[in-house]
Amino acid sequence: MAAALQLADVSAQVTLNLRTDFDGFSATFTPGSHQAEALTAMLDQLIAWSTALASTRVAPTSAAL
Repeated sequence: MAAALQLADVSAQVTLNLRTDFDGFSATFTPGSHQAEALTAMLDQLIAWSTALASTRVAPTSAAL
């Protein structure tokens, strides 16, 4: 949908599973090694988009603050 609207989107996702990525269903985060590839793909897309769109960001002027 975002691509159809010509929005910049990061399509890669990191899906976390409560059973396999958290130790005993607790708050202790223990991601599996399979998450590294998904995380790398997502961050690569994020960096590519942020680099491509860097020139569109403008620092706010003192009047806008």
